Amino acid sequence: MNDIVYCYFNNLFFAKFILMDKDNSFSNVTNSNYPVLGYRFKITFNGIGNNESYPFQSVSMISLSNKSVLISNGGDNTREYKLPTINKYKDVKLVRGLMTNNVSLLKWFENLGIDNDGRLKTVIVVIELINTDENNEMKTIEKWSLYDCFPTSFVLGEFNSQKSEIVLETITLAYSKYERESVVG
Repeated sequence: MNDIVYCYFNNLFFAKFILMDKDNSFSNVTNSNYPVLGYRFKITFNGIGNNESYPFQSVSMISLSNKSVLISNGGDNTREYKLPTINKYKDVKLVRGLMTNNVSLLKWFENLGIDNDGRLKTVIVVIELINTDENNEMKTIEKWSLYDCFPTSFVLGEFNSQKSEIVLETITLAYSKYERESVVG
């Protein structure tokens, strides 16, 4: 038999979900408004190597912003209107442990997107957020496609003989736009 759990946040009903069955499988999520967990994701660089997915520790700064300009109404001195200007996309930051298994991707990062001919090579980067379904199968639930991506910075982490830590690479990518696709729900 399943146990039903109700979660509360600030004394408000937050979500209802069913716990694991006796066979250790998740059986049902009854509220699609439950927040998605962000620790399972994969990143694919379409246009570099074999278009494979690569592991990253974190992805941050996917963002869209817009400013407005004030317009005076011609004859009405008591009002101003705000109109939107162009969209701006903040650079996205990717962090991962140092990986040496894909030379073409590493070269693209370290050369800041410049190929052997001296031209800027842009790619489409696809970020997929993954969750398990009721059968414990991995399913993509959200997908972001970043267009015209190229690296603007590549930072190799610290080497320290006093610590036993993974060496991190931090890559910052510029992009011209993104599209979000809800795959499930």
